Amino acid sequence: MNRKPVQRVATLSLILVSTLLAQPATAAHDSLECTPPESLSPLIDLLHSLGELAFLAGVAIGTLGFLIAGIFLMLPGEDWTRRGKAVAKNVFIGVVLLLSANMIVSYLISQMGGTIC
Repeated sequence: MNRKPVQRVATLSLILVSTLLAQPATAAHDSLECTPPESLSPLIDLLHSLGELAFLAGVAIGTLGFLIAGIFLMLPGEDWTRRGKAVAKNVFIGVVLLLSANMIVSYLISQMGGTIC
């Protein structure tokens, strides 16, 4: 039994439904409230502090990763050099994602029609 046409129809249906459902949400973004309730203020402050702490921890882990990659590169042997280059590449990708995460989330929210307070 050939499932390719069924999968194509399901994929097209999913794309069509998601675009139809996304349009009213993007059209109503001006009516969204941007001020959180006063009772949620301590929770929002806690989440903000935890986000900043996680960001700083990520930067510290990235620094430690580059330090380990440098140590691997200084050790004699081709295997250590290869491992150091791989660690440095992976740490660089992680740091770039960490530093650009706020921009990526802001862009996605603006494209979906939401607001960031």
